[in-house]
Order: sequence, then structure tokens, then C-alpha cells
Amino acid sequence: MNKSQKILGLTFLILMVLALSNFLNLVSATTSIKNDRDSVEMILIPAGEFLMGSALGEGRTDERPQRKVYLDVYEIDVTETTNDSYLKFIHSTRRKEPINPYSDKKLSAEPNIGDLPVVQITWYDAVDYCRWVGKRLPTEAEWEKAARGDKGFIFPWGSDSPKPKEVNFQQNWAGTNTLWPVGSVSQNSSPYGVKDMAGNVREWTNDWYSSDYYSLGINKNPKGPQKGILKVIKDGSWHSFKADIRSAARGKGGFALKTDGIGFRCAKSIK
Repeated sequence: MNKSQKILGLTFLILMVLALSNFLNLVSATTSIKNDRDSVEMILIPAGEFLMGSALGEGRTDERPQRKVYLDVYEIDVTETTNDSYLKFIHSTRRKEPINPYSDKKLSAEPNIGDLPVVQITWYDAVDYCRWVGKRLPTEAEWEKAARGDKGFIFPWGSDSPKPKEVNFQQNWAGTNTLWPVGSVSQNSSPYGVKDMAGNVREWTNDWYSSDYYSLGINKNPKGPQKGILKVIKDGSWHSFKADIRSAARGKGGFALKTDGIGFRCAKSIK
């Protein structure tokens, strides 16, 4: 084999390795896994950088500065935690059922709500559920990357304004018709295939909230301030306006807060 053939062979090998790497990244970004305990589908989010926050002139001051953030690989639930899933946890652990926002019945006696996202959940409740199924709450950064992908999208689907038939926002309370079944609108999907990350319900994250946390410049696996009073809540809900369902929008609330518009989903580290 002459020198030219060796160089050609080496070049071909390098190209094959790069192609395989890209293929594996694509697979990892779209691979779904079902958790054994709750049977909820999860999506593997590949390691890498994404744009977190909002650029100057966009969003609110606590979303700036926008910066590149690197996250290790992790998994996140494809959909928000449902009433069915949460009630299994309640009955197994003999805890008190959450408030039923739809009627005076116990939540477990309310018909046709099993696939709706559970609400009236405190931050502590969400943490305990995620631990029970062998998971945890996502960090704010993990939630935002899963929502907007690595291209800096304004909304999970891109930069186009949300359409009322595709996103549950700016609604009035209408009983069991207020919240939409999880994963029921295919258009409301992130680049990774994570559902309902705009509208329906707001979602607890693990991070403490600080209005100037982004200015600290932590750009690798940020986990929020070490202490605080309020927790970060991401996404908007069924009654939120357009600005509040942007992927970079930041909400906040006390860890004992529970409303008809706050739910959660779980995440999991990959060792």
C-alpha cells in the first residue's frame, strides 16, 4: 500500500467515525425509554451546549445575559405527570390526595381526568413523587434545553407565534375542559420530542430562583443558587399570555405554593 492509499484510507476511517458519532448523537436525541416504576416514556437529551436565556432586547431582565450552557446527558419525561400516575403514588405511600380543582369529589373519584396533568402540587410533593419513581426534578437549565433544543428557539417548535388550537394558553377556567390531555397535540413538541413545554401547566424545577443568577456566568451544568426563598417555575399555563410560554421565560413561587396551573415532570441523570 503506497502513501496516497494510506492517507485515503485514514481519511475514510475518520469520516466514518464522524458519521457514526453524528448518527449516535441523533439516536440519543430521539431515543425513548420507559421507566420501570411509572411506565412514563422518557427522552434522552444528548450532552452538549445550548443557548440559555434571552438576547438583549428580548424577554425580561432576569433572563439575561443569554449564554451558551453545557449540560451532561440526561433523561426527561416526554409528558407532564398525570393524575393517574400521581394517584398511584398517593395510594402506594398513603398520602393525602391533592385538591380536586374540578368538583367537590375526591380527585380519585373524578371521571375522565386520568390523562390530564396533575395540579395543586407543591414543590415538595413533586420532589417526593420523582424520588418515588427513581427520578428527580429537572434543573432549570435541563428543562430549558429540553424545551428549545440547541438552536435557541423562542418556543419549542421554533419562533412562530403559538396557535390557540395547538397550544393551551390564554384560556378561562372551564372545568375538566381547561387542561388538555398530556401529549395530545403533536405540534407542541420540542426539537427532542418532549411534549407540552409551552402552555397547559407551569412546571416546577429543582432550582432556587435569583433574578441575577445568569450574570454569574456559570456555563457548565448550572444548578441554580445554593439557597433562596423561591423556586424556579418554567413554562406558562392554560391562563398565561404568549410572553410567559416562551422557553426562556422564568417564573417563581414558594415551595409550598399550589395552584390549578402548576404541575411538573421528572428527569434522571445518566451515570
